[in-house]
Amino acid sequence: MIAGASPPTLFALLKARRQALIETWGQKIRAAITGASLPRSELLDQMPEFVLEVIAALDPETLAQPTGSDHAEEHGAQRLRLGFDVAEVVREYGLLHECILDLVEQAGLTINVHEQRVLAKWLNAGIADAVAQYSKQRDLELQRQASEHLGFIAHELRNPISAAFLSFQRLKNGPLAQGGRPVEQLERGLKRTRDMIDSTLQHASMKLGIDPKLERVAVLPLLVDVEMDTAAEAQARHIQTVMSAADDLEIQADPRLLKSAVSNLLHNAVKFSHPGSSVSVTAEHAQGHVTIDVADACGGLPPGKVEELFAPLVQRGDNRTGFGLGLAIAMHAVQAHGGTIEVRDIPGKGCMFSIRLPHSGGTAV
Repeated sequence: MIAGASPPTLFALLKARRQALIETWGQKIRAAITGASLPRSELLDQMPEFVLEVIAALDPETLAQPTGSDHAEEHGAQRLRLGFDVAEVVREYGLLHECILDLVEQAGLTINVHEQRVLAKWLNAGIADAVAQYSKQRDLELQRQASEHLGFIAHELRNPISAAFLSFQRLKNGPLAQGGRPVEQLERGLKRTRDMIDSTLQHASMKLGIDPKLERVAVLPLLVDVEMDTAAEAQARHIQTVMSAADDLEIQADPRLLKSAVSNLLHNAVKFSHPGSSVSVTAEHAQGHVTIDVADACGGLPPGKVEELFAPLVQRGDNRTGFGLGLAIAMHAVQAHGGTIEVRDIPGKGCMFSIRLPHSGGTAV
């Protein structure tokens, strides 16, 4: 070393030997994990950029250390897609550390405590970011697979149950016309099974992250259609349903998903409102949004966290005749449109569920 010159630094070494470091790391990964089958671009993935982040962190002129690495996060997600396990992802960063130390030894360099700390901190952060993203994406994929499997089972059960229900209706109007308690129990059981399958299928579909198929939908006819679907239940409980929307109010939406959301809210309102009361559904366009409010007469929400109402299999009150999926289905359907759904308690009277769909982005007009 020339007299008076500054001692070499880890920053300078890695900056000068970055390409060699990456190539050596790639060779170690092939030998230890992937073999020769993985193309070079996929093998290296985000690691060249991550090494640049490490070098930047070691720069003596760096004033503030970054708090995380987007490149490490993407590396973790990419390794999941390629079939790596999480231990192999962690090992990759350990091998990078080994390669850096090999370079240090070959150069006869002594790294100071500060450089050791920065290197360890950045490599540990890279591991944490990569593993966190790997785990997040893995959990989402497992959830998608579970929902897809659940939807498949529900779909396969739906057809034979529908056929059985139609056959029962024919028998009911024929030899079983006299009715009686056993007939009523059989009919109730078939209806309950059918409703459970429909709810499960809807919920599974929502969890798959469906892209809505948008088209122009007239709101008032949709509300009237939903009202007709719940008419029998409302009449049985002597509940009046009131629909209100301007004749010319239209919205750019997926009619199936939007109807599902409103239908589940109305069914929920009729179910929990006191017999002899009324339920209202009001739609209006104001302040850049289309809002659909469903107000019931349940007497107010029971004690507990309001947000829990939208969790699957959570039911409010003492009524356990449903399956606790309706509000979760409504929430997923609304969120698929980029909208929000919330509930407001009206103590002593009931509560109001509000669907709010944005005017911008081609979602609502």
